[in-house]
Amino acid sequence: MRGHCYAVASGKGGVGKTTTAVNTATELAGRGYDVVVVDADLAMTNLGRVVGVDHEPTLHDVLAGDAALEAAIHADGEFAVVPGTDDIGKIRDADPAELRRVIKRLQTAFEVVIVDTGAGVDHETMVGCGLADDVVLVTTPDETAVTDTKKSREMVEKVDGDVLGVVVTRTPDAAAATSAADELRVEMLGAAPEAPEVVGDEPVVTTAPDSAVAAAYSDIAERLAVAVDTAGTAAADEGAVGDD
Repeated sequence: MRGHCYAVASGKGGVGKTTTAVNTATELAGRGYDVVVVDADLAMTNLGRVVGVDHEPTLHDVLAGDAALEAAIHADGEFAVVPGTDDIGKIRDADPAELRRVIKRLQTAFEVVIVDTGAGVDHETMVGCGLADDVVLVTTPDETAVTDTKKSREMVEKVDGDVLGVVVTRTPDAAAATSAADELRVEMLGAAPEAPEVVGDEPVVTTAPDSAVAAAYSDIAERLAVAVDTAGTAAADEGAVGDD
């Protein structure tokens, strides 16, 4: 088995990258997929806080060679989590190059691996994007955010990554989301409206399942599920060649 890896990336912090990773993971797990989310934003980790997980050892310990990957996987929730740390010393000691080994090994154990990357185009972000089967860009319609995300798209292309599309968050209307996707020249996977009254640290698909935001992430997860299933079918077909 080889799981499908998505890297969730953005050019600017605070646009809803981790929110997108967590909500789509929750939805995919609810559809029966075995999912793990990796906090690969090595300098500014927040996945553990968002999903309420306080787990040791962390991804940073694994990347520093101080812990086994299996020990860093928190598997008690709807989906598994490999959290990071806020410890400056451990952040310094973590080797981003080891992400390759981590992601490859997780793909042997999970159907879907979601890598929550750091904002911008630093080295560890591009490592994650280059290893992923598909990259999901996240941006708001804000001009600065779109401009920065365009740089991320260009860098993903330079590391031979494949951009599946963009999730546009905090959208005032459909036209703003479409405009952002058009400017990025990528397919729009979905648009989550501005809704501060329901969006918090918990997955909105769980806390406010009837909201427009939850409906948007449900639709986005369905798009990702189709890509996972399509890739799995293609792999099975390749494996069948010459069987007779």
